[in-house]
Amino acid sequence: MLLFVLVLVVVTAAAVLKFSERAMGEMAGEGYYVQRQRLRGEAYSALEATLAVLAQYREIDGGLYAPAQGWGDPLGQAGYEPAAGREVEIAFTDENGKLPLTDAGVLEPALAGVFAELGFEAGEVEVLTDSLLDWIDADDNPRPFGAEKDDYLRTDPAHVAANRAPRSFAELASVQGFADLMFTESGRPNERFEAFTQRVSLWSDGTINLNSAPDALLRTSGLLDERQLASLGRVLDTVDGDRGTAGARYYRSLGELAEQVGELPAAAGLGVQTKVLGIVVTVRERQAAFRLRAVVRTDTSGGRIAAAAGSANGTGRRTAAGAGGGANTTSEYPFKFLELVEDPPPSSIDRTQQVP
Repeated sequence: MLLFVLVLVVVTAAAVLKFSERAMGEMAGEGYYVQRQRLRGEAYSALEATLAVLAQYREIDGGLYAPAQGWGDPLGQAGYEPAAGREVEIAFTDENGKLPLTDAGVLEPALAGVFAELGFEAGEVEVLTDSLLDWIDADDNPRPFGAEKDDYLRTDPAHVAANRAPRSFAELASVQGFADLMFTESGRPNERFEAFTQRVSLWSDGTINLNSAPDALLRTSGLLDERQLASLGRVLDTVDGDRGTAGARYYRSLGELAEQVGELPAAAGLGVQTKVLGIVVTVRERQAAFRLRAVVRTDTSGGRIAAAAGSANGTGRRTAAGAGGGANTTSEYPFKFLELVEDPPPSSIDRTQQVP
């Protein structure tokens, strides 16, 4: 009888322990979901305040040119205060401060310099440059070290060149040379790939904003000579900050800038406006964090996107016109959304204008 009681106690204790572990796990999961929803709402509120400030500067100044205009701290400008116990940070990336992956003609002299600066050997630079240009241009005529439709149809798995600009950086894994040189054997991007994505833009309209493009990027691209680079540094950089920061100078027209630095190359796609802007909102509360990344066109009419009450699809990606299933409210925004991603992967979060 005593043995039976002891066995019953042991079985009961094991069942209670198992139930407790499962209950604790479910409670933790529910707590995470509730906390994430709270931070998510804060992130969308901060994004809306940021866009409102940007819209005011665009209306007053006729466009966005650089954070030196005053919009580098939008939440401070708006008097935005997060809920008690939370911290909200806003980070900007000027997509026009990078090389645009849209125009093969403009890219050709610049890409080789960028790949060489990343440490690739001469033969690798030729393969990467020609292959990416072939992937982007509209024809099916391969460059000397590139690849086009017929070449890709012989690969495993067979595919064809897109004949357009890449729509995601992951797409580059299908371009000749990139899979071997910029991805690991398991298919994960390596450090050179991450550095490359910080120098080029999927979203740029094709112009390069001289108010924010880093000196190192302009130098390796070969778009400007040393005299022009030195002149840009003299008129844009200040003791309070380098170009693209709140403490630098900025110009509102190429003509105004050319008066200070001399004639600029007309065919290089140079400009002085931030026409496509990346915005990362980070909300923290104790150990929890929620990030929201948006890419917006700043020179077009606004778009409609689901407000914070909606839910994203399985990837977290939401777009301006159709912001994912489950959304029950919409808001009007002063800019057109090109991308909206909740909880983006770490490698795509901290994009800065400083070239490593």
